[in-house]
Amino acid sequence: MQATDWCISRPNAPQDKLQAFIEYGCGIVDCSVIQPGGPCYDPNTVVSHANYVLDLIYYVQDSCDPALGMITTVDPSYGDCKY
Repeated sequence: MQATDWCISRPNAPQDKLQAFIEYGCGIVDCSVIQPGGPCYDPNTVVSHANYVLDLIYYVQDSCDPALGMITTVDPSYGDCKY
């Protein structure tokens, strides 16, 4: 099944809250793709990594954190980084 919506970071989400969500989320889901050498590591930014983790949690738990994330219908995948 192809995804038709994704959970990504809100433009105004605080960087420290996004970083905390990455740390929390990576305790639940496999974050190897955002580690050095992974297909979603670059760009190495909090927002980019949070986008991936928010979407993975959304996929696994069917929940997009309303304080940090928002739903989009634009696929955030790029290069070898597939959401």
